[in-house]
Amino acid sequence: MTTTITKTAAIGTLATAFQHIALTKLVPSVANVRKVNATAGIGELADSIEAHGLIQNLTVRKAGKGQKFEVVAGARRLAALRLLAKEGRIGKDIAILCNVLAAERDTEISLAENTQREAMHVVDEVLAYQRLVEDGLPVDAIASRFGQSVVTVRQRLKLASLSPAILDEMRGDAITIEQARALAISDDHAAQETAWFGREGWSRSPGNLRAVLTDEHIRSSDRLARFIGIEAYEAAGGAVLRDLFSQDQATFLTNRPLAMELAAERLQAVADAVRPEGWAWADISIEADSLHQMGYGRIHPRRRDHSQAEQAELAALGESYDAMAEQIESHAEGDPQIAADEDRLAEIEQRIDAIKHAAESFVPEEQALAGCLVAIGYDGALQVTRGLVKAEDRLALERLHHGEQGDQDDGETPALPSQPDTTEPSGYSATLIEELTAIRTAAMRVEISQRPTIAMAAMLHPLVLASFYGRYQGLHMHSAVEVRGERKALELSIKQSEACRALSGWTEIVEAWGYRLPGDQADLWAWLIDQPIDTLTDLLAVVSAANLNAVTARHEISRGRMAQANQIAQAVDLDMQLWWSPEQEFLSRLSKSTIAAILREAGCSEDAAKAIERSPKPEAVAQAERELDGKGWLPSPLLTPGAVQSDAADREHVDAAGEAPMAMAAE
Repeated sequence: MTTTITKTAAIGTLATAFQHIALTKLVPSVANVRKVNATAGIGELADSIEAHGLIQNLTVRKAGKGQKFEVVAGARRLAALRLLAKEGRIGKDIAILCNVLAAERDTEISLAENTQREAMHVVDEVLAYQRLVEDGLPVDAIASRFGQSVVTVRQRLKLASLSPAILDEMRGDAITIEQARALAISDDHAAQETAWFGREGWSRSPGNLRAVLTDEHIRSSDRLARFIGIEAYEAAGGAVLRDLFSQDQATFLTNRPLAMELAAERLQAVADAVRPEGWAWADISIEADSLHQMGYGRIHPRRRDHSQAEQAELAALGESYDAMAEQIESHAEGDPQIAADEDRLAEIEQRIDAIKHAAESFVPEEQALAGCLVAIGYDGALQVTRGLVKAEDRLALERLHHGEQGDQDDGETPALPSQPDTTEPSGYSATLIEELTAIRTAAMRVEISQRPTIAMAAMLHPLVLASFYGRYQGLHMHSAVEVRGERKALELSIKQSEACRALSGWTEIVEAWGYRLPGDQADLWAWLIDQPIDTLTDLLAVVSAANLNAVTARHEISRGRMAQANQIAQAVDLDMQLWWSPEQEFLSRLSKSTIAAILREAGCSEDAAKAIERSPKPEAVAQAERELDGKGWLPSPLLTPGAVQSDAADREHVDAAGEAPMAMAAE
């Protein structure tokens, strides 16, 4: 193609000629000083050039040999033009208007172009996008013409909608872009200004600003929002607020009264259906912790013995469950049999539950003094708790139990003792539950060994019970610390004991004391007598910890012992996040449906949970480990009911007890 000189100009000492040059004759110059990010954003730049033309000409000079021209300034524009030609969006020989340098000062010219440009201020940029929309250009068209995603354009328009006062602060660089994104979560200019101008210093961090502006709203991952459903909420006229700048595109329900009303209506409908079962009352509750705060007592269904056929079937189902869980773990990646086996696992769980429930029924006379609480579960699911006894009905229940006819007892009626619900969590095999509770026991031993006062209380608990209490209302008293001078081995219950942080910590403590104690047991008494009280107290703490048993074994469980173990866990402020995290070894032993449910419970996005369900098992496990990292999620066997840790009160619903023994964790 023939090149045509259209104009020559000289400014200062720089002489240039404007010339149309075929694209095929343009090549990058080694003198171009831009090396880092030289190819960044080429696709977006190509879209912009196609939509708006080449706004800034290329600066070139004649190559030393041949008919080529080297691009001294404009390498990214050249790359974008070549991309357009490659994709057939412009002709390969299209003529490009260039500035042709007369002198060989390539590096100087390239440096001048790259250093003298000033980036557009973010406020001017977002307001320019807003003017394009006001002029009638659709968002998707703007995205296409500027090589941006629709989400990026919407984010910039969101910033443009900030309060004028906030935009003025941004112009003066008083507000960072991250702070502005946090303020943009609200469309209320007054709220934005109050959040910003009403605070100073550290309280203006993006996280604090976002929290202030959403404090009265309901996050879409909250149990209340999940219970009523966003679609139903919006259909009822509820407004939502979406954070375009968060990674998970967080959504908030802004009308809390409406959400509460929708939830109450749904709960009440269930309560109306449950009460005719024979209950004295059926109340509803939206608050998560009402079951624990109202001080309910409990009646429990009477369990008849399983028939020989039922026992045999339960035993066979238990073996099938463990075998199926192991079989799923052994499958190769992508094996189509995995999905079928997981479906079979779910069927086994349902059958086990059905057999257990068939053997349970409430006593009608007790049922007439008790009721049901219809509430929202930790995962946003409906939760119906039957057999609750209000404080005013406890005396009548006691008289029923003891056959009293009059008002012979004028004293207070003691509260029914509390027991945890030991029903095996869905998705966890008996072997896995034993391992998790063994890990928890090791962590509790470490914590107790460092708290002599609590250790002494735990050791005294079974001794005082046996000496002063005996039997109380027919209930056997038990403790979590087993005062028999034993130490339950935890290694046998933990699959990878060498990698267990809690067990390693406990082993170090035991070994350290092993070096301090006399080598010959015959010398132990004399050694003990000779020690100061501080040493004896510390040793008592370790020995008490060694006798702690909070393990839920496969073939043995004491509900009362686990309840008292939970009391000890609360006393030592046990935080299992310090000792355990959901890693591959744990996740690989669960079905994909269980893993997906865990992600939802931990507050991960619904897309992430669905991706787990669709992915092959190894990929699902690896992705789940990444998603759960830093979430602080713990499985129910590691949680302490009633303790303020990792939303444990939201995940665990502990029943107050009735008939089973109140056992001890210190045996």
